[in-house]
Amino acid sequence: MDHKAKAIAGLLAITCVFSFIALILNVVNVRDVFLPPRSKYGLVFDAGSTHTALYIYRWPADKENGTGIVSQVEACTVAGPGISSYADNPAGAGASLKPCLDKALELIPAEQQRDTPVYLGATAGMRLLREQNSSEAQQIFAEIARAIGEYPLAFHGAQILTGNEEGSFGWITVNYLLQTLVKFSFAERWEHPQDTEVWGALDLGGASTQITFQPGAAVEDENSSVSLRLYGSEYGLYTHSYLCYGQLQALRMLLAALLQGSPAGQSISHPCYPRGYQENVSTAELYGGPCVPAPGAPGAAQNLTVTGTGDPAACRAAVQRLFNLSCGASGSCGFNGVYQPPVRGQFFAFAGFYYTFHFLNLTSQQPLSDVNSTIQNFCSKTWTELVESFPQEQGYLHNYCAVATYILTLLLDGYKFNEDTWSNIHFRQQAANTDIGWTLGFMLNLTNMIPAEALQHVKGHEPGLWAGAVSFIVLAMVFGMVLIFLQYFWKTK
Repeated sequence: MDHKAKAIAGLLAITCVFSFIALILNVVNVRDVFLPPRSKYGLVFDAGSTHTALYIYRWPADKENGTGIVSQVEACTVAGPGISSYADNPAGAGASLKPCLDKALELIPAEQQRDTPVYLGATAGMRLLREQNSSEAQQIFAEIARAIGEYPLAFHGAQILTGNEEGSFGWITVNYLLQTLVKFSFAERWEHPQDTEVWGALDLGGASTQITFQPGAAVEDENSSVSLRLYGSEYGLYTHSYLCYGQLQALRMLLAALLQGSPAGQSISHPCYPRGYQENVSTAELYGGPCVPAPGAPGAAQNLTVTGTGDPAACRAAVQRLFNLSCGASGSCGFNGVYQPPVRGQFFAFAGFYYTFHFLNLTSQQPLSDVNSTIQNFCSKTWTELVESFPQEQGYLHNYCAVATYILTLLLDGYKFNEDTWSNIHFRQQAANTDIGWTLGFMLNLTNMIPAEALQHVKGHEPGLWAGAVSFIVLAMVFGMVLIFLQYFWKTK
């Protein structure tokens, strides 16, 4: 009996050892469940036409191909104008980024900084500068690369986004954050929502505006068609970017049009500016570039006197003249003869859309009639009344009427929203505590964090395997102790 007992005990001991090894291997496979996941970081500079901002993102390193996991840690606004304004001082563009880079290094652990990717994407401001002088644009990028290269970060270069890329990346950001591309269901599997749940994106910058959505039929114009394969599903999108129709360039086009129609030469009556407001503008500031070319041969710079008249109806009429609203033979268009299918579904309107309507308290899904009356009432106020009501906003206060009227005209006459579809527009700055814009979609695309194919399961351990391994070890130990007890009993008997 002693030899048999020893053999059985040895067999059980070996079984315990192998079970323990299996348990350790299983623990290694599920370390992401039991140990705090190591975070990764990504930095994206949004180099817009009027300013630059740095967005710092963070995500669990073990879940890079999941969804809804990237969070925004910080948004740092770069002091000064957009990088396209540094054509005469390229080194200034690079230097302007350093305070925000310093801020990023304070947030990212030192041991992870050299593995942290940094991207810079430039939009319509640099697109316009490249059209005017490509060598100046290249010099700005060279100085930016030099400045970022001084930091212990993985700089992946600077690039100018196309209008379609800007629109598509904004659309990806919105739907990624809202988890409308893929959801983890109660049935514990990844499922795709119906396409009617996918949101459209409306972006308004300083030099361009973008509209992107999933239409009800195939897009007829290949120049405005984008196909994306995300999480195993195909998305056919309509997207178009209107260069020069961002709010800053639109205001310049409006002022130039008013000047051309003014009989007083150097004096301009501005119906979108409040009564009692007056400013001087140089023709050197007004003219130049593809959006507002000089009407004749360049001459000496002149100072223009702009006087506000506070006339809402005349303001709407002047803004509408910036758009060619005839569709011609196409029958379905946005404006300026650009093909656009009918708007469809819910939309997030962000960036310039949000900031102006937020100032006017129009971001709570008010009906179109209330929006119209609010803008008209604001545009009817005198400069003295506005200054008394908004003493902290004087730097931009005179422009709110013009921009609000422009936004309303762009959405209704340009993009063809109407009384019925107006309620589908949601003016928002953030979703899931993250700023909405093209930067997150841009980074997700470049880091391949959104897989083309569907997710099969959630990364983690198999509960059955874990329970089985633990149960087997416990039983083996119990049997071993029983056998040792019996062996001792037999020896003493």
